[in-house]
Amino acid sequence: MNKRLKFAFWSACTLIAGSALTGCSSTAPVAAGWPAWEGFKSAYLSDDGRVIDRSQEDLRTVSEGQAYAMFFALVAADRTAFDDLLAWTENNLSDGDISKTLPAWQWGKKADGWGVIDSNSASDADLWIAYALLEASRVWCEPAYARKARALGNLILKHETLEVSGLGLSVLPGKQGFVRNDGSVKLNPSYVPSFLMARLANAWADEGRWSYIYLASQRLLLDTGRTGSYPDWVLYNNGELSLPADEQRGDYDAIRTYLWVGMNSPQDPLSKVLIAQLQPAIQTLISRKHMPEWFEPFQNTVAPNRGPRGFQVSAAPLLKAAGHSSLAEQFMSNSLTISDKALWLDYGYYNGALNLFGTGFMENRYQFNALGELMLNGNEVKACG
Repeated sequence: MNKRLKFAFWSACTLIAGSALTGCSSTAPVAAGWPAWEGFKSAYLSDDGRVIDRSQEDLRTVSEGQAYAMFFALVAADRTAFDDLLAWTENNLSDGDISKTLPAWQWGKKADGWGVIDSNSASDADLWIAYALLEASRVWCEPAYARKARALGNLILKHETLEVSGLGLSVLPGKQGFVRNDGSVKLNPSYVPSFLMARLANAWADEGRWSYIYLASQRLLLDTGRTGSYPDWVLYNNGELSLPADEQRGDYDAIRTYLWVGMNSPQDPLSKVLIAQLQPAIQTLISRKHMPEWFEPFQNTVAPNRGPRGFQVSAAPLLKAAGHSSLAEQFMSNSLTISDKALWLDYGYYNGALNLFGTGFMENRYQFNALGELMLNGNEVKACG
């Protein structure tokens, strides 16, 4: 392991009195068909590589959807779809070159035709695209993907990072609009999955800032989950953490944070501590037998109603990681695992994406090792060459 990243991982361990990482073997992955991915594609992916949110009148595409679909295509060994998604993203969201322009976060039908609705970036999508490209370069032995990933990573460093008091060098949610007039900085815990941040820091350890970004992302997850559940958005002001006055809940963003924590490698330095912090939320899942639509982390209140089906599937990896495998399987009864287009259209784009993350992980189609590297069908990806 590179010395800089080794320092980063051991520093993370010292935050929680964790233990050393274990080594990994190297065997080739085995490709397998994925009916759920075929269903998602038939419902939401256009022939030219655009993920369409059909629940919106403008039939919008968001960069997050492109990023997630690239990851799913990689897991499904669907290189044609991967390349189509990448090409559409570059041509329509990045002015033709993702190595030079961060993707616009929203594209769709406007009064004067089709095009970019909001040119601001979304760093969660940018990070996931970089990750998908980086791992695709290993899975398919294609160096061009890694070069694009690195160039995109450099754009993230230039436009979407900031030194935040109390955290360190952090990833902003986008290039504009997240530093307030009072100096407070608005952040989103669901944007920085541990495995993803570890992988980028490891891959680009020669650029030392990624190790510091990795550490700041871990501090963010520790800070924001300290009350036992996660908010959607937080504010940092001179080291002090608070929630925006009009955004006290954790729901449609925060559901991903629980999912990411559940999908962490058991050897991740923070995995056990994050799960321990989330015991209040986990106990709610155990007692109610469902994931509520929202938690209010600093008020200790919980929604009376259950969240949508995708929320239930998203909770399954966390329950499994916390030692509640039987209950996790009960939550998986909400999953959609077949390719029926009509059922996928009824399920909805966002719930469909959550479903693919959860079912793919629970079916062991993919996992992450301690360095954040993608594992396929239970196997490490064999190095190219």
